Amino acid sequence: MFALGGVPMIIEIEGIDGAGKTTQVRLLKQSLEEKGHKVLIVKDLESTEIGRKIKEMFVSDTPRTKAVELFGFLCCKAHLFSEVVGAAVRDGNYVLCDRGFGSLISYFEAHGFERKLLEDMASIAVPNLRPSLTILLDLPVKEAIRRNMSKQTFSKFDNMGARFFEKQRQVYQTLSQQKDWRVVDAQMSIDRIHEEIMKLIGP
Repeated sequence: MFALGGVPMIIEIEGIDGAGKTTQVRLLKQSLEEKGHKVLIVKDLESTEIGRKIKEMFVSDTPRTKAVELFGFLCCKAHLFSEVVGAAVRDGNYVLCDRGFGSLISYFEAHGFERKLLEDMASIAVPNLRPSLTILLDLPVKEAIRRNMSKQTFSKFDNMGARFFEKQRQVYQTLSQQKDWRVVDAQMSIDRIHEEIMKLIGP
C-alpha cells in the first residue's frame, strides 16, 4: 500500500487503449480532492502547448519515422515535467498522469526500440522526477478493441491493430514487475476498479 501521508505523489495510470485510464484518473482526482488534497491531472500530448502541437503533427497524415516520434514524445515529456509537474509537486499537489513513462516505453519497445535505450533517454529528458506509484489497468486486447469501437473519433494511435496491442500489453506486463508498479484487472466494473486503486493508495 502506498500511503499518501503528507508527501505529494506522482501517480501514473497505464494500460493499452480502452483499458479505462481516463475514467479512473478522473475518479481518483475526485476521491483525493474529497480527502482534502490538491490534485492536478496531466497528459503528455495534451497538457502543454508544446504537447498539443506535437500531437497535432503526429496524428496528421504526413508520414514520419518512429525516431522522429520518439524525440517528439521525449521533448513533450521533458517540458511537461520541468514546467508543469515539478511546479505542481512543489506546490503540494498530487499529480495524476493519464499515461506516463510506461506508455512511452511500451509504445516504442513494441515498435522495436530497446528498453535500455528508452529508459536512458527518458532519464535524460526527466532526470529528477519519477512516479511514486504506477497502476497498470490490465485488459485483454480483444476486449480493448471491442471498447475502442465505440469511440467517436480515431487517430492513427487507435488503429495500430491487435498484433501491436498484444506486443504493447506484453511490455506493460513485464514493466509491472517493478516494485513501484501495481496491476488492477480492468475487466472489472468501473466502480470496482476505482475501489482497488484507492486500496493501493491507502488512507
